Amino acid sequence: MSDGPRRRRKSWLKSQSDSFGPIKQVGIAVSIGLPLLVVGVLMLALLIVSLVGIETSLWILAGVLLVAGLAAALSGRVI
Repeated sequence: MSDGPRRRRKSWLKSQSDSFGPIKQVGIAVSIGLPLLVVGVLMLALLIVSLVGIETSLWILAGVLLVAGLAAALSGRVI
């Protein structure tokens, strides 16, 4: 009665992981450098707090965030 085997829909043939695109490998520089960067920033924050106090360090942090935000906005780059 039928001409041959029934063909499945494309969505059935596609695996679940195909929708996420190709898997990108994380380089050694990123996998080691990013945690070191985070630890370094936290140690710098602790050093600033211990030297100048909590209230002054919050003002310093606010100024750094303001400068970083302005630099990011003026660069025009999209992440």
